Amino acid sequence: MQTRWGLIVEENDGMGERKAWATTVLAHFDGTREQALVKLEEYARNHSPQHPASALTTRLYRTAEGGFLLVNEGSMRTYHCRFSVAELLYDSVEAKRARDAAREAERQEQEAARAAEKAAKRAERGGLFGRRER
Repeated sequence: MQTRWGLIVEENDGMGERKAWATTVLAHFDGTREQALVKLEEYARNHSPQHPASALTTRLYRTAEGGFLLVNEGSMRTYHCRFSVAELLYDSVEAKRARDAAREAERQEQEAARAAEKAAKRAERGGLFGRRER
């Protein structure tokens, strides 16, 4: 079954005292969970984390939950990035597009109904210039 998945990385962001654990959606993927995991592994293998600036050792693990853990050992500290797939259940951008499309379709229907009504009245009056044929 095709589903829309978010390919997500969680990692340290910022510098010094302003470091925080941040989440980034790397991409969206339509397909099966297994296909999404294959794509996520590509992202995990090619990811360049912000910390440490120059890693001495990098290791990529597959987790029991089906994600990945990238561990980078620096000269002073070890950092990690967690990669996961998550099923997209709601997207406000897509919902707004759907609402806007429905409003536009309704507007076009109303416009077509008004045009048909005008044409019918015009035909009742006998054409564009109000002449009735005898």
